[in-house]
Amino acid sequence: MDFNECLKKRIAKKVSEDKELIISLLKTSQNKLDSEKKLELSEITSSSKISLLYDSLREILEALAIKNGYKIYNHECYTYFLKEILNESLKGDEFDEIRKIRNSINYYAKEISIEEAKDVLERIRELREEILKLLLSMKRAFIVHRWGGNPKSDWYPWLKKELEKKGFKVEVPEMPNTSEPKINDWINHLKKVVGKLDNDTYFIGHSIGCQTIMRFLEKENYDGKIGKAVFIAGWFKLDNLEGEKVEVIANPWINTSFDLNKVKPKLSKLTVFLSTNEPYGFVEENTKIFKEKLNAKVIIKKDKGHFTGDDGVIELPEILAEIN
Repeated sequence: MDFNECLKKRIAKKVSEDKELIISLLKTSQNKLDSEKKLELSEITSSSKISLLYDSLREILEALAIKNGYKIYNHECYTYFLKEILNESLKGDEFDEIRKIRNSINYYAKEISIEEAKDVLERIRELREEILKLLLSMKRAFIVHRWGGNPKSDWYPWLKKELEKKGFKVEVPEMPNTSEPKINDWINHLKKVVGKLDNDTYFIGHSIGCQTIMRFLEKENYDGKIGKAVFIAGWFKLDNLEGEKVEVIANPWINTSFDLNKVKPKLSKLTVFLSTNEPYGFVEENTKIFKEKLNAKVIIKKDKGHFTGDDGVIELPEILAEIN
């Protein structure tokens, strides 16, 4: 069996993140951990202690799965979730072994010595601590698409999948009125999606998505630094716009100033990818502004156009090197 089969059999399903449920699971997990600690280990209590501690671990795993957008109803599927969704094979194998030990005790009345119980309990405690760290320190990545784009455009689905393999929780929000983007609408929508900033928050922007991220960061009351940011085809100036209607839409983005001095302190590292044959021009000028105003690392790629699917760009492995 694998995680896809868990989904097909409906013993796991995709869900929206439920923060209140995650908090509740953390509390019940802690309660069971506290209850287990109060039991003195003996031949009589060993199975009870293992069951309590296993349930405490399982509830942390449930919270981690929900944070990643999955509700899991079968304990075996947690193994595949850890190995295939979070790329945590060692933790997945360890959970599977612990699950089998617990099942043999609970369902088949396997006898276990005090020494064996000590070893099992220690293994569960260590794994619970590791899973809890994954839950509390999970990195979040937000991919903000281009003007006229959507979450399934260009290289976004590929990047989402690759970042999830690295343990990121990834969101590609569908920005409002993408054919006629407006500054405040896009900033407000991104704010709603992102919530609270921290150093485990990462951003990847494409074209006008880069503008949105910068303008969002400028307005946020946040004194720390976010995780890394990567901009693809980012710009401050544009040329060769296709007609008067496009110019009317673009003008507010080009001409409404914002304070980069309020953006720069929030960036731990910014990498910008531009192309030698950028159709909207100003490559040198945009490069200079990114470097001088935001201390960005600017990488010029050969003949990538505006880095869209129409330009043949459906994967960008270079992003992964900058996020690591």
